[in-house]
Amino acid sequence: MTSFSVIGAGRVGTSLALALTGKGWVLKVVADRDPAAAREARKAVGRGVATADIRRAARGADIVFVCVPDDAVKAVAGKLARADAKWPGRVVFHTSGLLPAAALEPLRRKGAATASLHPVRSFPGKKDGGHLFRGIFWGLEGEGKAVRTGRAVARLLGGRAIVIKEKDKPLYHAACSLASNALVSLESLAAALLESTGIERKTAEAVLVPLVQGTLQNVKKIGLAGALTGPVSRGDVRTVREHLAALDPYPAQERIYVALAKEAIRLIPGNRVPAGRIRALKRLLEGKRPPLPDARRTSRRRVL
Repeated sequence: MTSFSVIGAGRVGTSLALALTGKGWVLKVVADRDPAAAREARKAVGRGVATADIRRAARGADIVFVCVPDDAVKAVAGKLARADAKWPGRVVFHTSGLLPAAALEPLRRKGAATASLHPVRSFPGKKDGGHLFRGIFWGLEGEGKAVRTGRAVARLLGGRAIVIKEKDKPLYHAACSLASNALVSLESLAAALLESTGIERKTAEAVLVPLVQGTLQNVKKIGLAGALTGPVSRGDVRTVREHLAALDPYPAQERIYVALAKEAIRLIPGNRVPAGRIRALKRLLEGKRPPLPDARRTSRRRVL
């Protein structure tokens, strides 16, 4: 029976502890510099020892997961390496999407097998449990035994590991952040536009949720290009011109609209839209458009 310890009792650490214990693994220690957080995680899991002393996590577990913020990973690795513990034969993972396995170098020098093992999903809370890991991908970077163990962890929890090169970790993490975190920011900007029409903010946010959920389901079923809908995908030049005119007082949203519309043009499958309309859309998005003679274009530009 595999034993493990978790350092960092936040959303990822607690969710991972719940998922692994649900698969029969034995939690030895959950450590966090905030003792209350450690106790909360231990209570949620229902087993293990809660402590604020991370060095206790260095003893007695086959695998140690370091689930702390990026800036703290190297310091934690150093403290673990200085603990009175034997590391040969054991595996240590950190769950940062940005940092490479080299952030755990002090432990590798002590004989531990090390890797970065990053779950590609967002974690809304600490107590959601193992279902959060089903069907997801894990970014895995490291060597030898740690990579093999990382693959096994991903499979155990119903996911799949993809191996990332050390030099590509920042780009990999930027892609993940763009897909998830930037989506939230984009929805906030869209909700602000709805709010400008007089819709209450809470309602504006609610209006967009089914739309986005439906789009993501389409992406899952038929891929990005197949899921593309809207005026750009139809080559509807007039509608895009109307959008740009309406967005003129909102420069932040306008810049994002233009950038994403250009990417949408690139995604349009061949022959769906006549070449002439594609050229017209590109000229329009490059700013080569005549002004619309109506009140919607205003010299006062408001930044949300």
